Amino acid sequence: MISLLIEKYAPPGNGLGFYQDKAVFVPQTVVGDEVLVTVEKEKKRYIIGRLEEVVKPGSKRRQLPCSHYAECGGCDLLQLSYSDQLELKKEMLVQVLAGAGIQAAVNMVAAPSEFYYRHRVLFRRDRQSGEFGFLRRRSHQVAVVPDCLILAQVMKSLLAKLTALPMLPKKMTACYGLASAAGNFAAAAEIGRKYQAIPGISETVSENYGFGDLELAASGFAQANPAITRLMISELMKNCVDACEVAELYGGSGTFSLPLATIAGNLTVYESDPAAASRGRRNAARNGLENVRMVSGRVEKKSLPKALDTLVVDPPRSGLQPVIIEKMVKSRASRLIYISCNPATLARDLARLEAFDNGFVLDSLKAYDMYAGTTHLEVMAVLKR
Repeated sequence: MISLLIEKYAPPGNGLGFYQDKAVFVPQTVVGDEVLVTVEKEKKRYIIGRLEEVVKPGSKRRQLPCSHYAECGGCDLLQLSYSDQLELKKEMLVQVLAGAGIQAAVNMVAAPSEFYYRHRVLFRRDRQSGEFGFLRRRSHQVAVVPDCLILAQVMKSLLAKLTALPMLPKKMTACYGLASAAGNFAAAAEIGRKYQAIPGISETVSENYGFGDLELAASGFAQANPAITRLMISELMKNCVDACEVAELYGGSGTFSLPLATIAGNLTVYESDPAAASRGRRNAARNGLENVRMVSGRVEKKSLPKALDTLVVDPPRSGLQPVIIEKMVKSRASRLIYISCNPATLARDLARLEAFDNGFVLDSLKAYDMYAGTTHLEVMAVLKR
């Protein structure tokens, strides 16, 4: 065990101190903390530590609001006040962008609620006890968290139902849960790399962000925070208000497609997951949207509309492949809205987009605190030629 003074922060939200000329990264700490740390991993130039005791708290450390924080790996920043969390996230985003040569003013959008916001979650199942919870930090062991501060109440109802069910698939290792803002929930068991329905629980929910009913699947992609999702949709529509021919890449089941279709002349949506693309078609049809064309398959192998003026992309954490970036730059689109859940790949892709002659240049950027209490952000970047 070593004694340490936390001197600054390091991505993704760890406290950073120094011991015998080595950097020591310690989760759940605050600048100014004097702490005792157990060495979990030691490399030539750095140490990964586990916080054992706060000997003297830093000035910005708050009393922990969650009794499970020490054991659960779900949150990272609960030792900071919410305003300090936002400031730290903003600082980390600016640093990540600057590392890729991108200078940008960051507008942080706070979550309407710091707690009880999460409507999509992956519950892990303990192999021995069969109980559900979340993974411990840097561990495959499950921490049972009955009083989770970030779970929406409806998700706690789902957790209670899962616990009470007498028959669950024996090889079930995890469960994807999804709840609507209206209070309905769905679930799907994860067995190996496949999903299976759970008897007595729906696999889908109906969600409405203000533009019609959406069918969303627990086993598919859906946004975790309905309140933040509504704010992002509002901003997206402001940036596309005069759009005529729009292409949306990685459209999923249509969370952004439905509002885009209400203002665009024509909307072409690309989605590689056949099940999500089918739900997207049904969602467009049930809302009477006849100007939407859903294209199944990998967009890397598809052609973009020739008369395109606006691109909207919401890629996975890995970001955009070079072939997609080249395809977008060669298109006729004059505007690109890039929605990202990973600032590192966003920064990389922004630099690549700007590197082309007549490429896209960053015009504005907003960061949304989709996951309060954690280091994760959703970012909306608007680019123009």
